[in-house]
This record gives sequence, structure tokens and C-alpha cells, in this order.
Amino acid sequence: MVVVPTDTIYGIAALPGGAHPDSTGADVVRRIYDAREREPEPALPFLLASRPDMGRLTRPNIAAIRLARRFWPGSLTLILPPSPDLPAALRAFPIAVRVPNFPALIPLLTAIGGYLLTTGAIRSGYSPAITASEANQLFGNDVALILDGGRTPYGIPSTIIDCVSDPPEILRRGSIPDEQIWQVLQYTSPDRPLPEEP
Repeated sequence: MVVVPTDTIYGIAALPGGAHPDSTGADVVRRIYDAREREPEPALPFLLASRPDMGRLTRPNIAAIRLARRFWPGSLTLILPPSPDLPAALRAFPIAVRVPNFPALIPLLTAIGGYLLTTGAIRSGYSPAITASEANQLFGNDVALILDGGRTPYGIPSTIIDCVSDPPEILRRGSIPDEQIWQVLQYTSPDRPLPEEP
């Protein structure tokens, strides 16, 4: 496991398959959440190098494609059904994906195959880590490496939208106003589609 900087907060990360070729990914997920001392999230979170990588991990729908085109790279996480090509242990959960607006991180994501299992560097009872020093205080004994990218630009977690639901549902609010989200989705509100254009 390593800690990496992003455009929101620092993240604790690992390759989803782990270092061993026979790993199913389940052991990696368990280690990450054990280190955080928090319950697993409802969807496995991945950082992506680019928008096309979304199709490698998930089954994108129209709502997700519209949102990704408008807000990526950026502070928006989309939850989608898992790709059938993922290992069985990873297909047991929805997948949460995001392309960070943090250029220094993209070469790393590209070099390791386009994506990295990454969740917020947050430990129960503490604020999220927004500097490498804070990440070291929380996870210095649990990870092999902490990449210092300075203070994170936003300092708050990303907006999360569940695109499995129809209509999509905002699960966590961040820096993106609700109105912008519904406009991209062509809704005036969660349950009122915009009128058809003449």
C-alpha cells in the first residue's frame, strides 16, 4: 500500500490485484480498510488515468458518460456496475471511479495500467489528510511509501453520484453544485426531467 496526493485529499492506494499473481483483490481491499479503521465503502473506489479507462472497470451508462464528459478530470466520483472482466472478488461490489484533476498523478496511473484502487486517507476519528505530513501521522506505519504532492488543492472529498440508480442519486455532496449535475443529466431536479426541446 502507498499514499498518493490527489486534487481532493490524500488517498491510501494499492494495485487491485496485489503483488502476488494469484491474488483475487479481496485481500488488498481488506488491508486498506483495516488501515483506515473504517467500514468498507459501498463501492470499490478507483482513480483512473483517463475517461476511457472507465469502460475497463465498469459498465458505463448514458448518465455516467454525460457526467464524465462534463466534470472529468475533477472532483466527481461515479458509481457503476462492475465490468464482467474483473476478478470475481471485485465484481461482488459496485465500482466507484474518478479521473483526478491532478496532472502529477496521471503518469503514475498510466504507468501501472490506467487505474489504482484508492480511497481517502481518512482514519476513524480524524480529519482527512490534506498534506503528506498528516498522511504520515495517520498511516506512516501501514504503508510502504508516501508521495508528497504538497497541500491538496481542495481539501474535501469528491462528490459521489450513484449512476446505478435511475435517476442517478447524489450520495455525497462536494464542490459541484446540484444544479450543474441535474443540468448535465437533463433533469431540473432528481425526479423532474427537463422538457423536450422543440
